[in-house]
Amino acid sequence: MAFQNLLQGSSSVMIPRPHRPGRKRLFPVIIALTLSLFFPGLLGADLVKIAILIPREEPGLEGGPAYLRGAELAVAEVNSNEGKQGAQFLLFLKGGAFHQPASLNSLRDLFFEQRPQFLLGALQKEAILPVSRLAYEHRAPFLVFPVDFMEAASTGEEPPNLFWISPTPESYQRAAVRAIAQSPGQKLYLLAQGSPMGRNWVKYFWEEMGRLKPEAQRLGETFIPSPVDDFTPYIRNILATHAEVCLSHLGVKDWLRFYRAAQGQGYFRKVNHFELEMGNLESLLSMKKKVPEGIGGVSAFPFWGLTQKETRQFVGKYRKNTGVYPSLAALSGYVSVYAIFHTIKKTGTSAAEKTLSALEGLSFPTPVGPMTIRKSDHRAMWPIWYGSTQNKSEYPFPVLGDLKAMGPDSFSP
Repeated sequence: MAFQNLLQGSSSVMIPRPHRPGRKRLFPVIIALTLSLFFPGLLGADLVKIAILIPREEPGLEGGPAYLRGAELAVAEVNSNEGKQGAQFLLFLKGGAFHQPASLNSLRDLFFEQRPQFLLGALQKEAILPVSRLAYEHRAPFLVFPVDFMEAASTGEEPPNLFWISPTPESYQRAAVRAIAQSPGQKLYLLAQGSPMGRNWVKYFWEEMGRLKPEAQRLGETFIPSPVDDFTPYIRNILATHAEVCLSHLGVKDWLRFYRAAQGQGYFRKVNHFELEMGNLESLLSMKKKVPEGIGGVSAFPFWGLTQKETRQFVGKYRKNTGVYPSLAALSGYVSVYAIFHTIKKTGTSAAEKTLSALEGLSFPTPVGPMTIRKSDHRAMWPIWYGSTQNKSEYPFPVLGDLKAMGPDSFSP
């Protein structure tokens, strides 16, 4: 399949809300005329059309803009570098709250008018299932990054076109268990969200700790509501137990509230603390440069500690284009586009019946090393690292140091 030159380095086209048949379609016609004037031959080109979905900005939601920037960077690279071999991608952007009927109808219009072969998105967990079902009606592979990925577990109800390009919640949990099992403290306390997933996580932790560290003492656990305005009572309760180690899964926003309250009570001088999401870039950027050393956390993209050329190149290009450091969402957008590219390269076509099967079990290079999409549940086998805070770094935020890598094989069922 031949792919001709597209936009010569431009990576995205902003598409307005599509119109159903019978409505005026002036704006798309203007776009087409403009492209034909400035890029002769484009409209007759054989293109790979990719629609990318970004949630509208809402309080508590992160990741959409970074995901888009990462995807745009990858598309620009494909079109300028790989384009010499023929592959050319056209990216369509659509925003909305895709668990709501109006946004889903608008997405149906997009499929009707633009006929994208692939769908990407950084979405809330509530939107993933309805969007994947809609995309499956058009046999389009859907590669998704859940913006709340720590709460977005597979349900078994997903259609076969859905592929998860994110770390699994289980990988974070297992990394935390192994980190605590290797720590010197024996007296353990847990803080977790009061959701069903939070309760399952606590159950799993104590079961695994009994196997990996049978001498550990279970001092207790607290399930907290979210959000919590004042963590002071919870912190006093932990200190009263004389816990040596406290493991929490609070999420980025609640963790920052806990951290500020704990700092004021000298908590980190008395307790070794480990927060699952503390190693995410959003958490690190929100903490001051000078933090207590030794707070543990997990990261799926600790670029500051990765020395391979591919990592450095991605971070450098992303910073040059955006002026900020890339988050996990940015990496997922970038990786998702390259998953599509390597699928087409493997099959020689963008036809859905071939690409859907080729994505299952696909192995391809990424800035964090080779990645495989697991055939059994369509999950990307994403590597994980854990470590503890260090102040001495070249970055304007604290980082996780003393990193220990846990390859994706560690989390296979």
